[in-house]
Amino acid sequence: RSENTEKAKVSMGKCVTTYLCCLVALVCFACSPESTSSLDGQLLYQNQPLANAQVEIYLKAEKDRSVQPFAVTSTDADGRFLLQLPSGRYYLIGKKRESAADGRTRMLMAESPGNPHSVERGGTTVPAFNLREMGGQGGLVADAGTGLTGQVTHHGSPVGRAYVYVYTNHESGLMGPSYGEAVQTDENGRFQIALPAGSYYVVARKRAAGGRSGELQVGDLNSPYPDNPVQVPRGQMVALESFPLAQIDESLLAQRDAEGRFAPSDTVIQGLVADSDGRAVDGVYVFAYLDSRMVGKPVHISAPTGPDGRFRLYVAAGGIYYIGARSAYGGPLEPGEFVGTYDGQPDHGFQVSQNQQASLGTITVREVW
Repeated sequence: RSENTEKAKVSMGKCVTTYLCCLVALVCFACSPESTSSLDGQLLYQNQPLANAQVEIYLKAEKDRSVQPFAVTSTDADGRFLLQLPSGRYYLIGKKRESAADGRTRMLMAESPGNPHSVERGGTTVPAFNLREMGGQGGLVADAGTGLTGQVTHHGSPVGRAYVYVYTNHESGLMGPSYGEAVQTDENGRFQIALPAGSYYVVARKRAAGGRSGELQVGDLNSPYPDNPVQVPRGQMVALESFPLAQIDESLLAQRDAEGRFAPSDTVIQGLVADSDGRAVDGVYVFAYLDSRMVGKPVHISAPTGPDGRFRLYVAAGGIYYIGARSAYGGPLEPGEFVGTYDGQPDHGFQVSQNQQASLGTITVREVW
């Protein structure tokens, strides 16, 4: 019996040893590079590696990107990235904010053409893809070989990096978001705009701040084309003759600010503009509309917020106003802008009494991509 007991102990010891060896081998296999799941790839811009770009991973194809990404990383000097991920299906987006050669802020973005990507044990490689500059697309579909060319000047000298806007009517006063197309002049003040055949009103502006849109200030350059409207026949590139810009007149600007949408009054809506993390956002205008659709020109506009995010919006009388906010005045939304609405009511309406200074609270804005 003693001999059998010893044999049993030896046998059990061998089994334990074998089990431990298998367990160690299993753990080692689980920790090996082949057993982990990962996603790697490369981001490009104009077919060149894009360093320091942001790579965002989503679990769903959320087009408005209102949800937080599941994972985030950055590309290296060669535009490459690597993410360790659990097995699953993922949607990948590349983003980058950078300064272009002309000093303006350029927003690059693209979704991976292969979305969604399946990630299993081992590595999944995303084919390299190019990011695109956002906001460069116009709103008009051009006819072949049809459009406008010209040169913008000021006191006889070319005006580089000015914006040339094309409007299809003049009811807007040739201001604001109703333009159909906009392009920027080159360093010699020259431009070319592809358009469908038709009749157009053309305006050129150069803001000292360099943006495509925003309230004009003293020192900015602005003029409509002298021979508006311009007829553009199908299949022709119409060359505009002399297109001189004039400097914004300080007295006219002061008169505008003292009346209409900018006029100070005793009826005020005030509050804070902040991002989703509660941080104050400066440089944002707050708008008041009489229509809940909030389209076209607002009836009142605040001065842009300062570093503390505070705003004061003067309105002409008591009543219900529909409140929105964005970091540019006029023009279509551009990537990099901040935009938001007052959400205290589903229709974004806020009521203020005559001669009241009413606190609206916080307007939360998000960055447009």
